[in-house]
Amino acid sequence: MILVAGLTAGIHSPVYAASKNLRVPNQFDGSWTIVATTVDGPCAANTRYRVRIKDSDASIPGEEIDIDGGVSAGGAVQATITQGSNKVPIAGSLTAKGNGSGTWRTSGGLVACSGSWSAQRSG
Repeated sequence: MILVAGLTAGIHSPVYAASKNLRVPNQFDGSWTIVATTVDGPCAANTRYRVRIKDSDASIPGEEIDIDGGVSAGGAVQATITQGSNKVPIAGSLTAKGNGSGTWRTSGGLVACSGSWSAQRSG
């Protein structure tokens, strides 16, 4: 269920605004494969997701899912994934080397589940 957004920032000095633009690269941009494992509750045992992170936006291509939250410069993940009335808060961390892990739980829906997730950069 997963990941989220990277960090991008533009810093401008009024004196150099016309000639200098510093962009902080997003070390988490790219495609990620996320495997969510249910530890408690009747949700599917293992579910695989493809998440795309680009310029601070995370999405699951082909799905009508909102991902709200982010990844800090140090890799800490805090986000909520929403589909209809189902909300899934997630927490964990990503590394610039292309992996990560964390926990998730459902809230606001009809079914209560919780578990863990693991991430691997896939592109």
